[in-house]
Parts: sequence; C-alpha cells; structure tokens
Amino acid sequence: MEKTKLNIIRLYTVEEDEIYPDLRRAILKLKAPIELLGVLNSRDIGTLRQTLMDLSPDVVFININNIDVDIIKEVEQIRLDHPKIGIVLLFGSCTAQDIEQLRRLALLKGVGGTALFLKQPLNKMEWLCSAISAVSQGQFILDAILTAFMFTEKPETAFLEQFTPRELDILNLLANGYKNLEIAATLHINIKTVEQHLNNLYSKLKTEYEFSDKHLRVSVAKLYLDATRDSGMKKNLTIRSSVIRM
Repeated sequence: MEKTKLNIIRLYTVEEDEIYPDLRRAILKLKAPIELLGVLNSRDIGTLRQTLMDLSPDVVFININNIDVDIIKEVEQIRLDHPKIGIVLLFGSCTAQDIEQLRRLALLKGVGGTALFLKQPLNKMEWLCSAISAVSQGQFILDAILTAFMFTEKPETAFLEQFTPRELDILNLLANGYKNLEIAATLHINIKTVEQHLNNLYSKLKTEYEFSDKHLRVSVAKLYLDATRDSGMKKNLTIRSSVIRM
C-alpha cells in the first residue's frame, strides 16, 4: 500500500474555464494515480509561484486559450524557481512574437520535465494523464506543429506560418496518409469541414506554387513534410504528433 502512495503524482492546475476542473478532477482519479491539489484561475497566475512554493506539487498543468509573452515569462520563471516541478502547458494559439519565448522555455533545463502543446480536443483523458506522467519523470515533449515553428529554418517556417492551427492538424494527418474520412474521425469534425479546410489550403498554396490539380494532395503533403523534417533539433526533446491517437 505504501508503494502505491509513493507513486501518486501531486498535481496543481491553472484553468481559464471554471466549469471543467471538477470534471477533470473526477476523471483523473479514475484514469491515473493523480491527486489534484487545487485549481487557480488563470487571471491570478501572478500568485502561482508562491502557491507552488507552499504546496510543492510534482506537476503544474496550465490550460489557457491564448498565450502571450507575459504568461510565457511567468512559466519560464517557474521553471527557474522550481526546477523539480514538471510543467504541462496547453494553449489554443500563439503569435509569431511568442515563438522565440516558447523556444527558450523548451530549452530550459530542469529535473522536472516540460510539455508544450497546442490545444486539441481532449476526448481521451489518457492523453492528459500520459503528458502529466511523462513530465513528472523529467521528459520533454513538444507538439509537432510547435516543433516546426520553433526549430526549422526560416524558409520552412514561413511556409507553415500561413496556416491556422486546425489547417496544420489536417496537413499533418494528410502527409501521414490519412484519407478525408479518417482525418474527420481523428479530429472529431465533420467531413465537410475537412473538405473546406483543404480547399482553403489549396487556395493559399496555388498562389505561391505551381502544381497540377491531378496531384494536388501529393504535392501539398510533400511541401509539408519538407517543411517539418528534422533540422538538428536538440536530442533531449521528444517530438510527438499534435494529434495523439490512443
């Protein structure tokens, strides 16, 4: 029994939406040996460092919609002040100005791991549990889309910057051989929505690249794979797909 207690991960969360913490707390208890110590509203993130000092959790999970430089700096300071605490940062979007700050955060060293992800539909709570467990063991995990933005050369990054996060999700799956129906099922969206996003993608690319409609899908996949290929990224960072399949 004592051994089981020692394996429990002590978690503290920062949330924008106050509706979800209670639901998340109940599901976490069922899915993993995780104890939720408390929840802080993201408006009060300035008090987080003191709270972490008082509670000493194993992992802090920060779930926000729109990240900015101030929030990244706050998380960066948390990493410096609390190197043993794992950090899972989940956010909906970021600007080009945020990318360099995120890159610096990803490369900061600490005993506790770091996971940075663009938001995806959390239809599988195992996804979140897996990320929490990984950073508690000192692992470093980056969303594949963020990796492409932060660590590819500028020409490739410029190619990716013209797409929305959802379009990049679809590009990632398309480049990995998914058909439209499979993309829709994986992202939990309607196939008509997938087709609309693809039409938008094709329209954007046709203005810059010359390729025939007959091989449009293959050409787009090749451009994406060329833009996201390994560019000498640091070995201690684990690259995972932005869409986690369980």
